[in-house]
Amino acid sequence: MKDRLFFPAIALLAGGLVYLALMPGIGALPTGPVSVGDLNYNRVEVSGVELNRIEVGGEAEIELVRGDGPTHLRMDTIAGALADAPVQGPHFVLAADIEVQFSGFEVEITVRAKPGERLGATQMMVNYSAGREGESGWQVFDLQPDWADFTFTYRVPVKSGDNALDYLAIRPVTPDKTRSLLIESVTFRRGARWASQEG
Repeated sequence: MKDRLFFPAIALLAGGLVYLALMPGIGALPTGPVSVGDLNYNRVEVSGVELNRIEVGGEAEIELVRGDGPTHLRMDTIAGALADAPVQGPHFVLAADIEVQFSGFEVEITVRAKPGERLGATQMMVNYSAGREGESGWQVFDLQPDWADFTFTYRVPVKSGDNALDYLAIRPVTPDKTRSLLIESVTFRRGARWASQEG
């Protein structure tokens, strides 16, 4: 084969192999811990397809809904199916970089949510956990018929030793049967430092 045919053929073959290697990642939804790409830890928002990063952590049904209106997360839970521990239900894991940046700071957490269309929840519970260091406890909010913001502030404990993986647990209050909750976004705003890293 002549060089003028051989090298273009090799280039096409190499390009095809690169495309095939990248193809599974094209259009794939993000998964894994919530992290920060732009290094702005003062405001971290989880919205759109980033909501796909939620972990089930228990018996719940979760679906990312895209189409008419804003992309949102639909969450259904059955009464008595989830344990009280925050990690044993739907939750977002916060990556180590966020954990370090939030350590010793007040963090304002805002969840934009509303009841699901069918068997909609009337209340939502949210809990920020810092693993072994402590947690905010379950914050209970009365949902509105339309999208609304629900906010609370938590003083994130100072980390000691290894990272413990912080996470934010969200679930509908399910007193009986099945209840549905829609989540449009979760926003973390870092406020003032309340404790030094030395404790």
